[in-house]
Amino acid sequence: MRTIVAVILTFAAAPAALAQSYSFSGKIGYLHEWEMTGNLAKTVTRLGADYSGAMTLRHVGLCSVNGVEQKQAHMQLKVSSARLEGTLVMDDDRCRIVASGSSGSGLLTCRHGQGVPINLLIGPAVETKATDRVGSNP
Repeated sequence: MRTIVAVILTFAAAPAALAQSYSFSGKIGYLHEWEMTGNLAKTVTRLGADYSGAMTLRHVGLCSVNGVEQKQAHMQLKVSSARLEGTLVMDDDRCRIVASGSSGSGLLTCRHGQGVPINLLIGPAVETKATDRVGSNP
């Protein structure tokens, strides 16, 4: 019985050991006025992949009155072949992300904005040259 429990615990902990680093970029807004960049850790799961990490949001729109606005945020994503869901957490807000897993395009819903367009792109770590769309098979 103890052997069975040990084997189950080993397999349950395995996805955490498979974490890999991926670069992340994206755009938020009707005119892509916010740019996102950062690095996310990828963990393969039974249903797809989870991504999590810190990022920087930078306002690149024309209406920047006092210069470039920049915010730090944390993102968590759950990606399957058909759907992407997650959260974007900033100091002043917590937003929900829902997107198509095949395109990485979807909507961001925050306290002050409902259904704002978002486009996401996650690629391998810098040492490789190929890039993968968020919704590709993990």
